[in-house]
Amino acid sequence: MTFWKSSIFKYLIAIFIVWGAVFFDSISSTAAIWIRSETFTHCFIILPICIYLIKLKWTKLNNATLQPSYISLIFVVGTIFVWLFGSMAQVLVIEQLASFAMLPMMIWCVMGNQVARILLFTSFFWLFSVPAGEFLIPQLQELTADITVFAIQLTGIPVFREGLYIAIPGGLFEVAVACSGIRYLIASFTLGTLFAYLNYNGLKKRLIFILFSIFLPLLANGIRAYGIVMIAHLSDMKYATGVDHLIYGWLFFGLVILIMFTVGGRWADPLPKTEKLENEAGPDYPVSSITKPVVALVFILGVSIGYKSAFENPVSPVNPDFAASFNLDETSNTATWLPIFHNPTSVYRGTNGDVEFFIAYYNANIQGQELINGRNKLYNIEKWSIVSEDRNPTYRSMQIIDNYGNKRLLSYTYVTPWRVTHKSLEIKLVQAIQALFGQAQNGYLIMLSVPDDKNEKTKQALENMSQQIFNDELQSLLNESKTE
Repeated sequence: MTFWKSSIFKYLIAIFIVWGAVFFDSISSTAAIWIRSETFTHCFIILPICIYLIKLKWTKLNNATLQPSYISLIFVVGTIFVWLFGSMAQVLVIEQLASFAMLPMMIWCVMGNQVARILLFTSFFWLFSVPAGEFLIPQLQELTADITVFAIQLTGIPVFREGLYIAIPGGLFEVAVACSGIRYLIASFTLGTLFAYLNYNGLKKRLIFILFSIFLPLLANGIRAYGIVMIAHLSDMKYATGVDHLIYGWLFFGLVILIMFTVGGRWADPLPKTEKLENEAGPDYPVSSITKPVVALVFILGVSIGYKSAFENPVSPVNPDFAASFNLDETSNTATWLPIFHNPTSVYRGTNGDVEFFIAYYNANIQGQELINGRNKLYNIEKWSIVSEDRNPTYRSMQIIDNYGNKRLLSYTYVTPWRVTHKSLEIKLVQAIQALFGQAQNGYLIMLSVPDDKNEKTKQALENMSQQIFNDELQSLLNESKTE
């Protein structure tokens, strides 16, 4: 019997269809990111690779004893809770990770421990479908800039760095988001993990190669950035300053992957011997034997979806009280430093002396309209980069610079009915708890800014106003808590 006609494959297909129907919204939001972001285009090939990996295990699967695992229901419930948390708090990466983890959990529950053990790596590799990792971009930009400046200094060329801007006598360079190397890192990690599994038998060798697949693109991206600067410098800025440096980058990455596989191939283990297929017709697995686990799964999924629908995303009034107290007018966003927050309910801008205000208010927390979202930026990252920062208990201050050398000082915090803090993860956690209790997840960002013209009076005005406004917000929250 061929793999495609085996009963094992049919059962897997049936579970896959049920999983796709139940978690359709989470899956669609994941696929939308694959389409939108070039960083995660490789996710489209994860499913075909997993089918190939399952096919490699066909002999073991056909020889396995299929017995539903009731202990797996504990992990199913835990994964469902994580999915509910991510979905109701609009933390997409958690929602998507939990929804994709549910497929292996369902296979484990219905088909048993032996099948789950055989498909352990395939289940792990399946999680590469989740588009995660972009939170590393700022750190990767810093690392790339560090390596580039270090290499330029070794070359003997005078170099000056401020933030993510690197200046040499021939020109000015910025380590932009596209130069962070995040695409190289994720793609290399994915391919390296697959290569290690297929070519090594021991766990130690596999882990060493996976670590190598992470380290190599980080180093290579710094060398690539250094190469771009040197090509531009030696050609009097004629080459490697436009689209050609992106083409050069992908060619360079192809070379890096070739080197990685060549090095890894030198220590590859011999292929395992083909196992004898004892049960050519596949396992005897009557439909009646899966009745109980399927009923349990349906009950758990039904309760969780019903709970989510009952408490999903209540909203609060559109106009917050602070608008009147600050006496701000709703205006358009024209200054280049302004935060970029997508689809706020209301935006307010104003000034108080030298200090500018920006407030983005959200009366709910729904997909595409979230106070805390990876696409929301505290400043325009296409035109500015961060130089330094200072974290206070309630708010965070930053110095940013643009490619013309202009600098600004920013202070900001987030305000919700339960929490005032500059820490976005805390706000997300608070909103998740609010969602679980069926409360409106409203909140807003307050941003204060002044030009950094080395005027100590201006800086002090920003500091005084930051302490006054942000601490007033915190005190107001504490007073409301005591009243309640």
